Amino acid sequence: MRPQTLLPLLIGGAVGAGGILQGLHWRQAAAEAGGDGDRLDELREEIRLLERENESLRSLAQGGGEFHVPDPLADFTARNLGLEFRSSPVVHRIAPEELRDRITASIESGFPPNGLGDRELAWSLMGLLAPDDRFAPQLAVTRSLGARSWFDPRSGEAWVTDRFDSGSVPDQAALVRALARILLHQHHPPPTGYPGDERDRARTALHHGAAMAVENRFMARQALSIGFTGARDSGDGARELLESLPVFIRGVATFPAQFGLPRARRLLENDGLAAALHAPPTTTAAFEETIDADGFRAPEPPGRADEPVMEESAGFLGFRAWLATIDPDFADFSVHWRGDRYQLYADEDSRIELVWTIALDSADAAASIHEIGEAMVDRLAAADGGSRRIGLERSGPTTLVFRNLAPE
Repeated sequence: MRPQTLLPLLIGGAVGAGGILQGLHWRQAAAEAGGDGDRLDELREEIRLLERENESLRSLAQGGGEFHVPDPLADFTARNLGLEFRSSPVVHRIAPEELRDRITASIESGFPPNGLGDRELAWSLMGLLAPDDRFAPQLAVTRSLGARSWFDPRSGEAWVTDRFDSGSVPDQAALVRALARILLHQHHPPPTGYPGDERDRARTALHHGAAMAVENRFMARQALSIGFTGARDSGDGARELLESLPVFIRGVATFPAQFGLPRARRLLENDGLAAALHAPPTTTAAFEETIDADGFRAPEPPGRADEPVMEESAGFLGFRAWLATIDPDFADFSVHWRGDRYQLYADEDSRIELVWTIALDSADAAASIHEIGEAMVDRLAAADGGSRRIGLERSGPTTLVFRNLAPE
């Protein structure tokens, strides 16, 4: 822990603990003196105040302190979203080297308990990740490298790094984006319980896209008023790093900007954002204009006697990444996606198996994607040395089943 972080933490702990002990001493003395009720109530209130002060000092030590949000930026954000802040937006400071760990923890806690480990295993069996890939840390890199601000969807609060320059237009714009996420979170908080990967990604894409649309409006206003012409190049190698990541992680990282922003911008311009926020899309495919949303369906997986450890959907985003992992030119075939379910199994010997069922919009699309998918089967079989039973078959005119099974 850095010395500048450790010192406030020690001071906060000492002040808080000392105050609580002193309060308890006063409480005991009052009781021994005859139990003066009024004085006891006063002492209790003092203890509560000291406890809150202690928590504030701990928060200061952990987060680097509160960041004062300029009123003009908060007002601009509220005006452009047509909403009012229900409480003052909370923005903390944090050292850049600590931001990545905080983002990683937020990503991990966003899944059900132990859920990310099972997903990583399933995604590896599909070919979306390599066995040594780690989803949360690698995705956190894309969100932390060169970042000036970050919104935490778990707490509804935001962070700015020590690099943040309040006089820089790009930094101000980054703060506007974070403020927009806070404001949307206040009015449209996440549902109780985890909604599933697809719903969560679709909601995130809409919120982040709307925040980026407001950020772009701020940049455009600055261009008109002071002649600012664009964001500065961070020079931190972010683009090169993004290109080095697995296609799937890159897709998750860029989906809100690539698909969420255009949709949110149109909604904002046509006064349709409020309705969309009240009834957000339930699948990432809803952000692809060429797909008929009425055709979505959850295919029935093949029956098995044993119960799956986990059942989820890779979704349009995951299916698109799967095709692009085979070959970037195949990504456009993802528009034929109409639904999918994958099931992860583990037997008494801890042998792991995956069954992934994919529904498509036509028999022709199923035939083409079946042929494309054979390349993934061959790739995974070669990497495994041929010990596992990996295959892709058509279980119906418009349905494919991908299996990655343990050796017999």
